[in-house]
Amino acid sequence: MHTYSAVADRLQVLVCLSNPRGLLLVNEILTREGFAVTTASTLGKFEDAMRLGGFRAIVTATEAIGAIREIMRLSVVNIRASIRGWVDAQTGDRSCLFDRAAFVAGLRSATGSGLVGPGTSR
Repeated sequence: MHTYSAVADRLQVLVCLSNPRGLLLVNEILTREGFAVTTASTLGKFEDAMRLGGFRAIVTATEAIGAIREIMRLSVVNIRASIRGWVDAQTGDRSCLFDRAAFVAGLRSATGSGLVGPGTSR
């Protein structure tokens, strides 16, 4: 089920991620940053949420961008562009870090609110 936060003076963003933990974390980050967030965990729920209207941008992952572009022509922020991976040279262990600042800046850029960041397309 999708959730909707309708606050008139906030930028409306639709987040479509299939990972429940990722969806929750992105919702929390964006809400703290002052966005009004609607979430959807499937493309069907995404289509339902699009009927609400008023969105300035969509946040999703690489694999869903093509399908989302078939449904709606809004700015899309690819969350994966804000994930930095690396390998520990000594142990060979792989790890990653989510760059919150870059993600929020990219979303603000996509919504036309002025800050530039990675992972955005129009």
